[in-house]
Amino acid sequence: MNFTDYQREAKRTAKELNWHTALMHAGMGVSGEAGELNDAIKRHTIYGKTFDIENYCEEIGDLLWFCAYAATVVDRSLEEIAEANINKLRVRFPDAYTDFHARARLDKIHESD
Repeated sequence: MNFTDYQREAKRTAKELNWHTALMHAGMGVSGEAGELNDAIKRHTIYGKTFDIENYCEEIGDLLWFCAYAATVVDRSLEEIAEANINKLRVRFPDAYTDFHARARLDKIHESD
């Protein structure tokens, strides 16, 4: 499945809300699902339980749903957002990740600086 199809299917299951409420719902949903993803890690690393990869992947899916929803709320496609993110990372990390480039944040340097 590609991002366009996913975003369309995710939108089909979203509750109809006004723009401001949808914006809050998207942000809160991303935050909540990120917390559930971290909880899956916590159960394994802190409580010594067997890592539940199925639950972990389910939480990634829920997080992806809210990311698709967040993009839809601001009338953007996941493709646009993914492409912009990769373009930013290409500038920030020209060859590969380095701690130096992570601190330098080359994508934040403006010509007027």
